[in-house]
Amino acid sequence: MIKAVVFDLDGTLANTFDDLRSSIDDMRAAFGLEPVSLEHMTSFINASLRGFAECGLGGERTEEEIVKAMQVYVDAYAKHYLEKTCIYEGLPELLAKLKENGVRLAIYSNKMADYVNKIAIKLYGEDTFEVLMGPDGIIPKPDPMGALLAAERMGVCPADVAYVGDSVTDMKTGLAAGMHTIGVSWGFTKREDIVAAGAHKIADTVDELYEILSSI
Repeated sequence: MIKAVVFDLDGTLANTFDDLRSSIDDMRAAFGLEPVSLEHMTSFINASLRGFAECGLGGERTEEEIVKAMQVYVDAYAKHYLEKTCIYEGLPELLAKLKENGVRLAIYSNKMADYVNKIAIKLYGEDTFEVLMGPDGIIPKPDPMGALLAAERMGVCPADVAYVGDSVTDMKTGLAAGMHTIGVSWGFTKREDIVAAGAHKIADTVDELYEILSSI
């Protein structure tokens, strides 16, 4: 079995969609825009904070508008981030089994680190993950810097790490980091898009994910 797993958060370990969408709607309202459509929201759901501001507003925007939008979004997410966010069924048991097998666990998300910590601890407790990271101070996904840093902090070679996520961005990140890259189909991205992004394996259920991780 692999020595460590780096998980994405949104759409992989936690269903955060509704709270993210509520925050985008608040941001858009500050600019006199209608609520975001499901299709539009899904198109940038795995973006960084700046990506949320740029894509969430749409159109040509000045730097001043982007900065304002990011701040409005941050303030809105502070209100919404745990209203509807929840665990995907079966994941606590999966993580417990991995830890019993000596596998070290980390989260690396494009979400701000403060919220990675708050959400992970609220949903999974303080002792589940050894490393909790956002893109603060580093280049965000799909650059592999964060994934490699997570492996380094756990003292594990990237070749002995599985990277698990639900998006094309995650697949690009894991592959660029030289990790076993596994997509999960229960998140925010169509299965065929994850396959096309080059995932080594796809898990459609939590049980399948455990089988894949156990076989590496």
